[in-house]
Amino acid sequence: MDTVQAHDIFHLLDAEHQALGAVAAGAGLEEALAQLLLALQGDAGDVHGCVILIDEADRFCGFSAPSLPADLCLALQLDEEGPQPSPFGAAAFTGAPVYCGDIAREPGWSAGRKEAMLHGYRACWVAPVFGAHGHILGVLGLFSQLARHPTQLDIDTMTLAARCISHVIERARLERLAGHHAALEQRLQQRTAERDRLWRLATDIMLVTDLRGVIIAVNPAWSTLLARAESDTLGIDFLSLVHPDDLAAARRELARLAAGATTLRMENRYRRGEHDYRTIAWTAVPAEQLIHIVGRDVTEEQEAQLALQRSEQALLQAQKLESIGKLTGGVAHDFNNVLQIISGNLQLLKLTVAGNPQAASRLDSAESAVARGARLSLQLLAFARRQPLRPLATHLGHLLASMQELIRRAVGELIFEETFVSVGLWHVLVDPNQMENVLLNMAINARDAMAQGGRLTFSLSNITLDQAAVASHADALPGQYVLLTITDTGQGMDAQVIAQIFEPFFTTKKEGEGTGLGLSMAYGFIRQSGGHIRVQSAPGAGTTFKIYLPRSLEPLAAMPQWRAGPVLGGFETILVVEDDAAVRNTVVDMLRGLGYTVLQADDGESALRQLQAGASADLLFTDVVMPGPVGSTELARQARLLLPGLAVLFTSGYTYNAIMRDGRLAPSVELLSKPYRREDLARRIRHLLADRRLPGAPDPSGRRILLVEDNADAREMTMEMLNMLGHTVHGAASAEEAVPLLALPGLEILLTDISLPAMSGLELARLARAGSPPLAVILASGHGWAASVAHGSGARFLQKPFGLEELAGVLARLERG
Repeated sequence: MDTVQAHDIFHLLDAEHQALGAVAAGAGLEEALAQLLLALQGDAGDVHGCVILIDEADRFCGFSAPSLPADLCLALQLDEEGPQPSPFGAAAFTGAPVYCGDIAREPGWSAGRKEAMLHGYRACWVAPVFGAHGHILGVLGLFSQLARHPTQLDIDTMTLAARCISHVIERARLERLAGHHAALEQRLQQRTAERDRLWRLATDIMLVTDLRGVIIAVNPAWSTLLARAESDTLGIDFLSLVHPDDLAAARRELARLAAGATTLRMENRYRRGEHDYRTIAWTAVPAEQLIHIVGRDVTEEQEAQLALQRSEQALLQAQKLESIGKLTGGVAHDFNNVLQIISGNLQLLKLTVAGNPQAASRLDSAESAVARGARLSLQLLAFARRQPLRPLATHLGHLLASMQELIRRAVGELIFEETFVSVGLWHVLVDPNQMENVLLNMAINARDAMAQGGRLTFSLSNITLDQAAVASHADALPGQYVLLTITDTGQGMDAQVIAQIFEPFFTTKKEGEGTGLGLSMAYGFIRQSGGHIRVQSAPGAGTTFKIYLPRSLEPLAAMPQWRAGPVLGGFETILVVEDDAAVRNTVVDMLRGLGYTVLQADDGESALRQLQAGASADLLFTDVVMPGPVGSTELARQARLLLPGLAVLFTSGYTYNAIMRDGRLAPSVELLSKPYRREDLARRIRHLLADRRLPGAPDPSGRRILLVEDNADAREMTMEMLNMLGHTVHGAASAEEAVPLLALPGLEILLTDISLPAMSGLELARLARAGSPPLAVILASGHGWAASVAHGSGARFLQKPFGLEELAGVLARLERG
């Protein structure tokens, strides 16, 4: 290496050092490269250099040429890439140096050639500039005013210069990246600080979980809202805090998030502490195998909305019920009076046409129409919660079992009916007869929804509802309930139908196939009984009704007996008080036809005057809604002061508030709702007259009788008739069971069937007559020959079958001797 060459190298390296320093000091790349090019050009004025910069995509990205004319610089910057458009493009494309010793002889040079020749340049030498990793950073070009090829010294100098230029370019890029990184780091720090402040100060819950739902991080709002410390939260599955009813939806949403979907809004309930739950509205985004979640507590908001909805619903429902109640109250009273007149006269007329089948058939048809009208009136009153109820402690499992045959006949053979009753089912306080109507109506509705057949399921279980369970139901209260679930596999209902199904007269059936009052009646009865009803359904998915009835701690009650048994009359006196003359006349005729002595009055004041004047009655039969200053309840009170043993039976087609308390009949009140049948009237009056004596206190005029009958139904009926006649009765199913009873103190009469299983009635009669004192004997039988046997033994004979009059007659003959 000669002295000149060494000087050039040192001069170039010194220029590189200065350029690197300039870059570190913040100078631009083009400015730093200009320092290197000026050092490369040296003191000779015939060589001028330039550097064209190329980015990673092989596109022009910069130019430095401190000594070249401007038009040549512009022409070189517009140079297009290609196989060999110019020495600069060729060197950049091939990565090899290109030496053009005479520009005039290079016809393939397309860009900048003309400008270079105009400014006196004759030769152009171009070398690629490689980065540390072998990629091209740009090209170095030297223009000479002499037409010549470069010497080896020129080539070595250009190689060194290209390396120096490479160092400066890469240093500049590093500085630029460092600056970008510093700016990014600063912005990142700012954003991190902002996020940390937001994380700490936000009132909304923020948490991070993995894709399985395991909690990795939570913000302080989590602990504040959910009363759970961060240390107790990290590492647990957030699904373990979700309310059981919301768990399925939360799992589905977690699966969507794990698959990459975003949750914009989802609401579910999260456990706060041990027993409380808060409703949280979530937004969640998956990223980098994590799920970032923000949640807002909307519990108060939902409760406020729910309270508003409940208030609106309660107001609308109250207005609707009040309107219907006023309508049905006024109409039902008059309507039921009209039905009572028609029904009573039809029944009386029916007794006179026993030999005319055609007339009897027409009367049956008319009675059926009256019954339909009565049901319509009752259903309206039921919806308005103004029907008179006689609630009893009832086991719904037993009630449902007693109705299974009826339900099976109602739903038909195409529908499979099944019942499930939980062990230890609680009692409920309901009117059993109205409950039967509800069950039958629900079964018929299910049948109509399963025209092609299906499955109808009744399930009974105990359930306790807490505050959270009833929060979304305006008509429900916390407590212990018996849950009756009725599920069918029918066609189902959409939300619009569900919203209307309990409204009166709403029906999805064809015209003429239903009144639209079945479900409204069920709804009114359940609400009047202190319960509530819910429905779940969807088109094609069947329907489930859930009826919640409050638990009763009362012991199981016996069903009233007056609804069954023989239609019997009597000889007592009945005071009928009815303001409607047509109704009064019909009732009086019915009672007289049953053998009673009847007094009548058109209002409470005139009835009270009769009693105060000395009239005697065994039973007061009065309408509830009564004109005048003396109402029905006041009449009953004052009448009982005058006649302490007086039985009272109220009747009405509309009883709201008069004799009811909280939608139920007041204690000790007996009511026969209009319209009623002659049979119902007869049974109810006999029941009341028989029950007006205290248990164990026989009528002073009655006899003590031992009844022996092996047929249980016949024995029960005969005992009831004897009680109605005022006698004290002891029953036995066989002669062997009766023998010890013959020694009962005060026993006077033995009434026995002749044909008993082992010992016959005749043998028992001989024992009774042989006792001291001997008993009077009545022998009963359906065989005609038994009459002579009875007379031969000194006994009275009672031909089976017999009624109240025959029984009273044989006892009277026995009394006369």
